[in-house]
Amino acid sequence: MKSHEHFMQMLLGLTDWERGHEQVIGIEELSQLLCCTPRNVKLILRKWEKEGLLRWKAGVGRGNHSTLTILCDTTDFLIAHFRRLLTDGKVGEAIELISHQRLPAQAKRMLQDVWNNQFGFIAEETEQVSTDVLRIPRSRAFSTLDPIFVAVAAESHFVQQICHRLIEFDVEKQQFIPQLAHAWECNEEMDTWTFYLRKGVRFHHGRLLTVKDVVYTVERLQQQDSPYRWQMEDVVRMEQHHDRKITFHLSQPNGFFLHLAGSIAMSILPHDVPFSERSMIGTGPFRMAEFTSERLVLEAFEDYYRERALLDRVEIWIVPESSYPHKRYLLPEEIGSSASSLGRREGVEYQEVGCYYLGFNFRRPGVQHDYAFRKAMRLMMDRKQFIADNQAHQEKEYSPASSFLPEKSKTMNFASTSLEDAAAWLKKSAYQGEMLTFFVSEGYTHMLEARWVQERCRQIGLQIKIEVLRKEEYLSPTNRMVEEADMVMMGEVLQRDVELGLFEVYKNTCTMVHRFMGDEQRDFVERSLSQVLRLPDREKRMQALALIEDKMNEELWLLFHVHIKRTDNVHPALQGVTMDSFGWGDFAKMWVK
Repeated sequence: MKSHEHFMQMLLGLTDWERGHEQVIGIEELSQLLCCTPRNVKLILRKWEKEGLLRWKAGVGRGNHSTLTILCDTTDFLIAHFRRLLTDGKVGEAIELISHQRLPAQAKRMLQDVWNNQFGFIAEETEQVSTDVLRIPRSRAFSTLDPIFVAVAAESHFVQQICHRLIEFDVEKQQFIPQLAHAWECNEEMDTWTFYLRKGVRFHHGRLLTVKDVVYTVERLQQQDSPYRWQMEDVVRMEQHHDRKITFHLSQPNGFFLHLAGSIAMSILPHDVPFSERSMIGTGPFRMAEFTSERLVLEAFEDYYRERALLDRVEIWIVPESSYPHKRYLLPEEIGSSASSLGRREGVEYQEVGCYYLGFNFRRPGVQHDYAFRKAMRLMMDRKQFIADNQAHQEKEYSPASSFLPEKSKTMNFASTSLEDAAAWLKKSAYQGEMLTFFVSEGYTHMLEARWVQERCRQIGLQIKIEVLRKEEYLSPTNRMVEEADMVMMGEVLQRDVELGLFEVYKNTCTMVHRFMGDEQRDFVERSLSQVLRLPDREKRMQALALIEDKMNEELWLLFHVHIKRTDNVHPALQGVTMDSFGWGDFAKMWVK
């Protein structure tokens, strides 16, 4: 343990922090405080005396007590120690220090001020240069950043800052645009696709991009047990013409292949470096400088093949919800601060493409297989009443959903339903008064919404037990929800390529929509999607995808619930904020005015 950490440990064990005040304390007591032997304590005390931190006077003879006098400014020492913890990435230890019971009230207030000023946009000044840093607090721990396993909106955004794909989908233009490939073509049968790579693209470790990296990325996706493995299942051979030209030979025509080539799972990784999630290497505008359980640090990549990012560093810190600071410049996950506490801000709105829904577990026997029961649940889940009852205490805006797509839902009429009609359908069903298990995501808001559902169910004579699923359980391929849940309330947020996003909802093995489908539902969806893959025209594909939703609404396999529009409070000095489909701003385009 470092000297200053030992000294902090000793201070927290003392009741008197007053500078220059002599206090009685023995070697044995200090030995207990510092968790070391009396001999080591004496060595440590001599070192502190040389550093001018304290004066130690050993008691000699009967009745003479040893004394310690603090000579340093303990407030300055405390703040310096606190800053060192933050600089070293020891966010958890820093939070523990603020909340330590032995910390004097005045010292606690000062540390809280330092803590609050850690977040947002910060210019770190040195003699040579000024570094622009965006530091964002986040209450939820990181899940995987592996491109072929990532399944959370925020983590998907981080991957896109580190890695690039062959192409990307432009929402405004509704077309594909170059990323690592500057051009592409296919044959008339659409079973052979050729991509031409850019010259001069470097990975974060310095090597130039070649088609070997594309081959490695595809083979890794095909060989791993990834929820996205289906995206490259048509690829039977990859032909490497030279370092910058590659042809994909498919087992059958696929007019959807560009969408798959531009998916997050196709983030190109270097073939010459074993993949490590904690030191991931890509070609994106930011390189991974640090990734621990407490923070993710991204630094601008100086050799980026496009314009260099204007921010120098982005840090995402994992902090408890109770420790959220009031000073927040950009937060996709707004939690519990009033507008007045945030000071002068500008709101940036974005509509999530996707929705919250109630799903039935058709992989498990039970009353959820009865249409009359699902009809009772549909009537009980009055979307307009839910919004009226829950909107007031939310910082997000709800709208009723009948689809994963908000634009489609806007064209629908949502008639109010009655609990009496819901109860009547429940009586027609096979429900016999048994307790049903209802799973929801962790979080205060999700629990409030689940209790609303539970109370409405009680009013029609239906008993449900709420179970909370933690995020790490959700991402597990064998989570307990599939075994134990009768119903679930979850949400899906689609990526900017909406067509691919809809495919992923149904086909990715990590989504609850896929996991809960029974054989009947999966057979129907698989047949429908296989037809969609063969259609070269986007409008026809969207019409075909809409038929899947129509079937789900007709059979009540899924109860579409609400869409969410969020507003992020952004400091007026922040420029270049453009929200992506996951509700995050592109870090590479942000700058401070």
